Amino acid sequence: MNKLFLDIGNSCIKYSTVTNGDYNIHNSILLDDLLLNGLDSFGFPYFPDTVYFSTVADADKVDALKLLIQNEWQVFPIQLTAQKSCCGLTSGYDNFNQLGVDRWFAMQGAIGIYDIPIIVVDAGTALTIDAVVDGQHLGGLIVPGMNTMRQSLATNTADLLDVRTSDIKSDSNELLLLGTNTASAILAGTLYMAASFINQVINDLNNQVGTQFKIIMTGGESEQLCRLLDFEYDYIPDLVLQGMVNVEESVKNS
Repeated sequence: MNKLFLDIGNSCIKYSTVTNGDYNIHNSILLDDLLLNGLDSFGFPYFPDTVYFSTVADADKVDALKLLIQNEWQVFPIQLTAQKSCCGLTSGYDNFNQLGVDRWFAMQGAIGIYDIPIIVVDAGTALTIDAVVDGQHLGGLIVPGMNTMRQSLATNTADLLDVRTSDIKSDSNELLLLGTNTASAILAGTLYMAASFINQVINDLNNQVGTQFKIIMTGGESEQLCRLLDFEYDYIPDLVLQGMVNVEESVKNS
């Protein structure tokens, strides 16, 4: 049995496979490239028997991908969504449908690994923080991600029109403090703002709940942030996919 799990973001698709019970994570693919070039982009030597997906992407693009999978692989993709309660996790949202599916499956992935109070920090287009104690989601916070803030500054402030968005994106491991030009000042400022936000929230939650949460980092911007955290953490890049697999296997075996 070959299963494919797709975590469909706004620009990239992260994916994993489960083949005869063996879990494997693969390099991400740009969503637009996949739609343009077809499913050969995956490079699979076989067609998957089942395809599961979760998504926060544009509905039209998701529909186009689903149609592509049906036409090329003759497989109907199954969407996994957030639930009120599932697999040992209960949503803390008043309306569980409003909880982002990426946050739900990141928490599902985390509770599949840890049986202690956890804080899941997902650093991507949005920076989200969610806390879970004894399988109960306590709630969360959402702020713009670092690149979202950088793009906003570069494109919406008249005095910064000469600063290209590409100048304000960085995968560098160099630790910045005070910038010596506008681009580096924005890089450093947004990095320290995001890290300070995370540190303060973790500190406040530890004090409020009266415990020491385990910190799990995920998302594409995590590696930039991790070096500025005041707390020990585990970095799990495929946390959402692990959560999807856990839910599918739990439902299948129930």
